[in-house]
Amino acid sequence: MIFFVKTGYKRLIIESKTGAQKVCVLAGCCLMLTIAYMSLSAWSIAVPALAETFQLGEILIQMGNAALIAGYAVGSFIEGKMLISSGFRKTSVFAMGLFIVSSVLIPFVQSYPLILALRFAMGFGLIVNITTTVVSGWFPLKERGLATGILLGCIGLGSAFGGIVTGVLSSFFGWQEIFLILAGVTVAGFVVFLVMVKPPPEPVVESSTAMDPDTGLSIYRQPVLWLFAFILLCMFFNIYGMYAYLGMYMREQGYSAMEAGLFVFCNGFMAVVSTPAGGLISDRIMRKTGNVLKARVYTIAFPAALAGFVGCALIPFLAPLGFWAAILVSLLSGWGCPAANSPVLLLPVDLLGKRAAGTGIGIIILIAGIGGIVSPIVVPFVAALTGWKTGWMITAFSAFVCVMIALIIPKVKVRKA
Repeated sequence: MIFFVKTGYKRLIIESKTGAQKVCVLAGCCLMLTIAYMSLSAWSIAVPALAETFQLGEILIQMGNAALIAGYAVGSFIEGKMLISSGFRKTSVFAMGLFIVSSVLIPFVQSYPLILALRFAMGFGLIVNITTTVVSGWFPLKERGLATGILLGCIGLGSAFGGIVTGVLSSFFGWQEIFLILAGVTVAGFVVFLVMVKPPPEPVVESSTAMDPDTGLSIYRQPVLWLFAFILLCMFFNIYGMYAYLGMYMREQGYSAMEAGLFVFCNGFMAVVSTPAGGLISDRIMRKTGNVLKARVYTIAFPAALAGFVGCALIPFLAPLGFWAAILVSLLSGWGCPAANSPVLLLPVDLLGKRAAGTGIGIIILIAGIGGIVSPIVVPFVAALTGWKTGWMITAFSAFVCVMIALIIPKVKVRKA
């Protein structure tokens, strides 16, 4: 009797400590992503000055966003590999070192191509893959969707805070000083991150061969992994395109700069709500059905991508009707694909095992980056030739493709060695 009481008490202490560690890790990762994406907002303040200094047209201006996404895609893949060879701490220091150094150098560079290279380096340093891999390793399957949803919701939270912070700072400082101030905040946040965040008790990646422990087959030979990547590519096309040209479109409809900014804020801030909601919904479906794959893909298809499809398709019809109609479609389209962030990034670890986490997430973000690079450039170009109805239909169609692929995935079997 005494033995069982002592054993039970010891287990309770261990579980309570683990619970506190999980909360600490999640809080540290959330803080880091929020600060990093807040720092990225300095670019919007710099664009007018850069456009005037270097005589930039719309396409060259958008290349700054494309360079960031390209760096994010490539960096996510390489960081996934580095988690295997170098571990969590060294990989984090390398990535955030690039991010911070680039932030400091951009205000002093007098060449736009070099500024684009530094934007690429900033994107490379975004530690979305690292933080997602760590959080998914700390939380069990039944809690993983909500935990990563809260984490990835901080992307939208950081962007929203960034708009407010840079707006306030721009009243007192120039864009160069804003870059340096936010770089300093990022350094402080990264120190706190390293103190709060520890790697999971069991290594997320234990082998340099990228072999899944359950299937014994390289994840590169898994058809489902490439379907995950194509879903995220379409999501990136939808999300990063929408973020890039929604404000421009609203201005063309006759709304003031303040009104257009409010629509963009509502659109982006919805991710703070929808990303954790998507993770929570997928967790609850999984608990009821016992099928994690169907839980994740049904969440991607219906509460997420389908809403994004409807919202984007309605924008050219409802937004011109008036302020409240524009608010409505901004909120609906902003809810859409961001609600699928947590389920789609968890699919590699859920389906292929924890060893596949860093590498799998890196692969799908690498492929998905194409969508985020192409959309902000191609859609405005097509809209200039054929009208914005066509542009928004293309944006909406990318979300509809996510729905179709998500419904196909349960029929594709995981290959065995």
